[in-house]
Amino acid sequence: MKKTILLITMVLATVAAVAQKPLLVGHRGCAIGVENTSAAYRLGVDYYHYVGLECDVRVTKDGHFVISHDETTNRVGGNLTVADATLAELRAETYHQTRRGAEYTGHICTVAEYLDICVEKGVFPIVELKWSTGINNNDMSNFPGLAALIESKGLTHRAIILTSMKQSLEYIRTHYPTLRCQWLCNANWQGNESWCQQWQLGPSISAGNFNAETVRTFNAMGLPVVCWTVDSEETYRDVKAMGVDMVTTNSLLVPCE
Repeated sequence: MKKTILLITMVLATVAAVAQKPLLVGHRGCAIGVENTSAAYRLGVDYYHYVGLECDVRVTKDGHFVISHDETTNRVGGNLTVADATLAELRAETYHQTRRGAEYTGHICTVAEYLDICVEKGVFPIVELKWSTGINNNDMSNFPGLAALIESKGLTHRAIILTSMKQSLEYIRTHYPTLRCQWLCNANWQGNESWCQQWQLGPSISAGNFNAETVRTFNAMGLPVVCWTVDSEETYRDVKAMGVDMVTTNSLLVPCE
């Protein structure tokens, strides 16, 4: 009997430990390949085994949804402003990026291509909205097209919309209540707890700007807490101990303890 009780206790402890382990999401795909390209997304799952993939959405001159963190493609070797370029013009560019001493080349990835990879790999998309034409605090006229694209891929109930734009989030929660959303923030989460609760928005907080009490506060409201961007084992262990629900990372391997 004692052995049975001990075995049950060990199993329960193991289950609890697994349950407390935060989900790992690939930041702009992962650290291999040019950021936000199809290669980085595929390797985020194939090499790092992330369960979610994060992207940065912008709108082209001809109304296509593409993935680019910056307003321009300069940092990855291009010379175009996304909002002023057509999809064809952006596709014609070859990107170059050196990451951790390795050189990579790649091409722009559309949101449709990214969502197809998420479906193929069985992971959930985190769609970060950047200030773009028709997707910003003053004008959300292009968002219905993005929502329709997500729905067409069968991802409405799996996708998470992430942005720092508060009015945009209020629009989405009002008009698309079935879409899950997160608020991208840093230390400015303080003083916005009631707003997060009102709009049911879990915060995605930068590392170093919260503690375990922060996590308990939001979890008590039924809101998950995400930490970004975590690339060291030490920081991962710290935020895991705080009880965060999800971690965005470029290069942490799974399992990470």
